[in-house]
Amino acid sequence: MQPILKLNIMAKAYSFVLMGFLVLCVNEHSNGQSISNQQKTKIEVQVDSLFHQSIIAAERLEYDQLSESVDDIHQAGFIVNGIYFSQYDSLMNSLKARSQRIVKQHITIQKEKITVLSDRIVLLTAYGDTKVEVNDGNTFTAKFFWSFVYEKIGKDWKVIQSHQSSSR
Repeated sequence: MQPILKLNIMAKAYSFVLMGFLVLCVNEHSNGQSISNQQKTKIEVQVDSLFHQSIIAAERLEYDQLSESVDDIHQAGFIVNGIYFSQYDSLMNSLKARSQRIVKQHITIQKEKITVLSDRIVLLTAYGDTKVEVNDGNTFTAKFFWSFVYEKIGKDWKVIQSHQSSSR
């Protein structure tokens, strides 16, 4: 057999083996860990409860309580109506400054979906309506669209990233 032909066959064989290895690795990684239906349901209930506690805190304008459900350990960023906040503290400062005229608000969830990605990571998406009353007696309504990434940090679920938008 000619040396070039032999080298070409070996390169193809090597490529085939490497491709097979990569496919197996990607397949194994994409399957991730398996979570039992019981574990998944337990996680969904925990995250749903935390989410609704956060809604109550937001309606009451209790920013410290709202912040208890967030951990900015990864500094993954938070997006609100097209504005990127690299740190949660800067988001809260902006929120507090913008909401000084708000007397109360009511949040209605139209649809919520919890997707358990692993035993430590959960994605929650939701949309709905909010009615806000300001201190001059006027009210306005808006539709909102939210995505929250929760991570189990220690024994608690925390929001580590969010993307929120609204329209009037």
